[in-house]
Amino acid sequence: MLRLIFEEAKAENKTQDVIDQLAFISVLYEESADFQTLVKNPLIKKSEKQAVIETLKGNGTIDEFLYRFITILVSKGRLSLLKLIADEVMSMDMMDKGEAEAVVTVAAGLDEASKKALGEVLNKITGKKITITETVDASILGGVVAQVGSNLYDASVRGQLNKIKEQLI
Repeated sequence: MLRLIFEEAKAENKTQDVIDQLAFISVLYEESADFQTLVKNPLIKKSEKQAVIETLKGNGTIDEFLYRFITILVSKGRLSLLKLIADEVMSMDMMDKGEAEAVVTVAAGLDEASKKALGEVLNKITGKKITITETVDASILGGVVAQVGSNLYDASVRGQLNKIKEQLI
């Protein structure tokens, strides 16, 4: 179903609009406890959920294309999947454009030059334009661990020590 929505948005040349609207809804979900309750709580009537979706359409937050899709989610009792769907559609768009996100773990923060150099290396390895999301974890001791999609690249000191340990045992 997600692939169908993505392809339909692409065919109607609305991919970026849909992504922007889904990104807004994702932020709304993350920042509004009331909206989270509306989305997650199965005790809230579908008609009440639909009324909120109609308000979002009425104030221009979502267009007719996304409204129809979200209405289906409400009618099927699947509105709780909205955040997951938004993330997946954004991921599909990145893949379609030959882009990927790398979640990079380092022992200490990277400066801009290091981040750029790491991005270039990951671009060559993956063949994709990489966007880096950095996390800091001192337990890796040094080096870097990068996850791009389902691929994990471990060039950390901890990883190297674990490999040596396995070889010795």
